[in-house]
Amino acid sequence: MWLQLSRVQLPLLTPLGAQQRSDAGRPPCRRGWWPQPVGRDGGRYGQRHQDRDQEAAVSFVPPRGATLVRTVGAGSTFHLAVVRFAGRECICKRLRMRLLDEPKAHSLLRREALALDLLRLDSVPELLERGEDDHGPYVLQSRLAGATLRELVDGFRERSRDVPRNLVRLVMERSFRALAELHALRDEDGPLELVHGDLAPDHVLLDRDGKVSFADFGLARWRGMSEVAEPSELGSLPFVAPELARGEHVPDQSCDVFALAGSVAFLALGRDPCAGTTPAARLVEVSEQGLDTEAIGRLEDLDSSTKKGMLKALRFERAARAGRAEEVLRLVVEGLTSG
Repeated sequence: MWLQLSRVQLPLLTPLGAQQRSDAGRPPCRRGWWPQPVGRDGGRYGQRHQDRDQEAAVSFVPPRGATLVRTVGAGSTFHLAVVRFAGRECICKRLRMRLLDEPKAHSLLRREALALDLLRLDSVPELLERGEDDHGPYVLQSRLAGATLRELVDGFRERSRDVPRNLVRLVMERSFRALAELHALRDEDGPLELVHGDLAPDHVLLDRDGKVSFADFGLARWRGMSEVAEPSELGSLPFVAPELARGEHVPDQSCDVFALAGSVAFLALGRDPCAGTTPAARLVEVSEQGLDTEAIGRLEDLDSSTKKGMLKALRFERAARAGRAEEVLRLVVEGLTSG
């Protein structure tokens, strides 16, 4: 059963102008400055990932019918690798060996597969196959082109540069347009109420043509799921809505909006929008203060419409916040078209 996308009626974005974009409609950053290599399957990994990368290289076994191309590395729960399957290169995700007996880890992988099976959008990976073999469960999904927001920040930082402000503006508009489409999915029974659940700079990608994609749907939620969330379903600190950090609310679309705005703020600031450096400190800070909106407000070179949408989505009090992606998008687009 495929889902039909409910079209959200929104004003079109005024063209950026030739002076603000590179050739072939690419984002406005010079060709040589794009992080190399790009994409979740080839992105650069820092010192903190080396041990996990080595473990993945030693232990990763592709499923039957697939050929290992290269390992990508490992997160706290999964190993990732590029494999060739059915004549195409794709991403294979497996549980880390130490988690093979953990039901919660199995649940995350199963939830991601179920979420991808529901979705038919260009902004999310395509589910190619899910299964289990002697090495545990696995998911095969299409590769997402582009660099994560974190890779973009790292790439410009290595050249002692801030991310160009017109690139921040483009990401703000394109990412909230993609999120509005995701949130608007529905079937014959009504809105699907799809929630990504873990939007963060490592899970939002931008390709050379300005297309934004979302990765990692292991914490996704949709209509009919339990209204009780596990503490492990918090998301990625500090990109967590305050009410979620306090345990007062189940992850919902408003929490996605907050997390995405925080991720774009990371792109604009070139750092995490908080002072805390440990998970505990960040949890307390987000719970009691939210993200560092004062620093965002001090970005004088960021256009007013992008800043207005970002700050509206990041208000500490949930009732005062722009809780819908299309609401944030209207603030950004209307400001640009009127300017």
